[in-house]
Amino acid sequence: MRMNRKISSWTILLAVIALALTVVGSLNFGASVSASGGSDLGTSPFDFSDAAYRAHGVVPENIVLRVGTAGRAGDFVIDNTNTDPNRSNVRTIETTPGTTGSSGLTYANIFGVLNSTSFERNAGGTLTSRGQAAFDTAERFRVFIFPKASNGSILDPFLPNKRQDNVFDTRDGYFSNDPLGLWVAVWVVYTPKAFTTEGRKELDPIAATNGRDLDGTAILTSPSQIDNLAAKGFIELRTRPVDDGVFRWVICPIPEDPRNGFIRPDAFIRDVKRADGTAVFPALGNNFRCLQQTGDWCD
Repeated sequence: MRMNRKISSWTILLAVIALALTVVGSLNFGASVSASGGSDLGTSPFDFSDAAYRAHGVVPENIVLRVGTAGRAGDFVIDNTNTDPNRSNVRTIETTPGTTGSSGLTYANIFGVLNSTSFERNAGGTLTSRGQAAFDTAERFRVFIFPKASNGSILDPFLPNKRQDNVFDTRDGYFSNDPLGLWVAVWVVYTPKAFTTEGRKELDPIAATNGRDLDGTAILTSPSQIDNLAAKGFIELRTRPVDDGVFRWVICPIPEDPRNGFIRPDAFIRDVKRADGTAVFPALGNNFRCLQQTGDWCD
């Protein structure tokens, strides 16, 4: 089965999603990030500068597992070719793939994760207007994570514990309204009802189209599909508390279009694999390689 672009402990955080930054037309290292909008979102695999984070209400010192730090060794390189003042010289090479439902396959780089201390506050501890705006944005957009049923810590996104790759909910104006690529992490868990006759009748057609994950349950590929199943009681959606000491949100801007050189030659993919090493969702890896080698989707 193939899906195309239209579509058809603290280390646990490294695989919470996966993210990528886009280039539309030609690669543009100088694209800026406006504090008032997201029109330049995802145009570079370079991490944002401290000043850019502050301008958008995020405290850079309080980003957990920020790319470029020792805890992310192997996920980045120092690249002094960047000329965009809104970006640093830390370029992410780790790529986490997923689907969006609207634009199909996507490729993302994780810049870091956030907890409640990561949003700008005044001396009294109250969120500033910028901090509140960043918080509201982070709560507005969801990235869905799929833990294995056998996972003892159901809200743990570490890659070995995932049964399938992530789904990003880009509805509600993501590409225009989320300049830093902030998401609330939402775990998708099948309920007992999914394994009844009624559940199989609902889910078997999805599995016939999308395939099955590491648990043998249907692979889900779109936010609307997930919301529909949740409304019918076949899945449950879980999040970490707002005051969780580790994280609740992730920084992972994703591209509208990852063609034309967005995926660099030294980038690598972290997709969910079966025990034999084959991908749970082969189209993600196949198109990653096509984009990396040719700058375009596979034929």
